[in-house]
Amino acid sequence: MRKFGPWEIECDLADGARIGRLRYAGVDLLTAAPATFRPPTKDYGRHETRPVYGYDDCFPTVETCDDWPDHGELCWLKWTGSETECSVRSQRMPVTFTRRLEFSERALMWSFRATNDGDRALPVQHVMHPLMPLDDIAKIELPALTKNLVALPRGSAEMLYVTDLREGRFAVRYRQGLRLTVTFSRELFPTIAIWWNNSGYPDEEGCRRNECAFDPAPGKITRLADGTTMRLPARGWLDWQVKWEVAR
Repeated sequence: MRKFGPWEIECDLADGARIGRLRYAGVDLLTAAPATFRPPTKDYGRHETRPVYGYDDCFPTVETCDDWPDHGELCWLKWTGSETECSVRSQRMPVTFTRRLEFSERALMWSFRATNDGDRALPVQHVMHPLMPLDDIAKIELPALTKNLVALPRGSAEMLYVTDLREGRFAVRYRQGLRLTVTFSRELFPTIAIWWNNSGYPDEEGCRRNECAFDPAPGKITRLADGTTMRLPARGWLDWQVKWEVAR
């Protein structure tokens, strides 16, 4: 675990650069590794064959399509670098993906770059996938959200898409007294994909998790085959950022 002022981070480069712990002032913002793990006996997709927790980068898709694995390729690869700047080379296309984190007293800036060494432009999706402890979420501040997710009963699991955003911003309040505001480019990410899993998925004894995620997404849904607003130019790159700000 490395400390940056009030922030603490733990990152495993060998495990897809998964961020397994991210804390602010002693409060865990992400779900923790399970004490024990076994994959479901039913087929819930390849992503469920590894422990699911913390933060992953989903690229170039989230949902399975065109032979891309569930939740994309990057979580299956070994990255190089450090907790604050790391990168990985795709095994399926001529693209290098880089993630950089900049910590300040009350903010965390996530910066990303995808570099295309190929001779043709490539459609891609990137979705930040931070799994948060659902029981710790007291309120969701997203004006376009019409369903009260916090009131859904235990045993439920829902995937929602809030599309055509008016602004690239939302916030969640933790029961420990923190408010996390997320700011991003509405032009690049016009959708927020919401995963709300109140101990309902995977639906097998010993496998159900308590988690939620609010993911800025570049398309109406998170499947690359159905369109995207992100396009890597031939012999070029694309940069984007997402800012997390914390207040009490």
